Amino acid sequence: MRRSIAALAVATIATALSLSSGASAAEHTVVLHHMELDKIEGEMRVGDVVTFDNRSDMAHNLYITYSDGTVDNLDTQVPGVKRSLTLRVAGPTVIRCWIHPIIKSELVVLDRDAAADK
Repeated sequence: MRRSIAALAVATIATALSLSSGASAAEHTVVLHHMELDKIEGEMRVGDVVTFDNRSDMAHNLYITYSDGTVDNLDTQVPGVKRSLTLRVAGPTVIRCWIHPIIKSELVVLDRDAAADK
């Protein structure tokens, strides 16, 4: 009985260590100005959280279209409001505004497990 409890404890600790050593989700902020998004810098991966900060003087309604056709809609975002989403699908991704189609940005979302360039 003591051996099975000890083995269970070791297995639990090993699992916790392996989970904590994996890549954690990053947080990114993209500022929305009058009719444009800030340039998106750095790598974004599945599971990362992106916050869109509307610093313009008008409402916007951003939506994200993933390479598999999945769409995330951030709903109407009035000036001064921030909306966040978690990236769900790897591959080419397009960000647009329903209200102002001229607003467009593209990025490539990487798999969570993809090796980071160092």
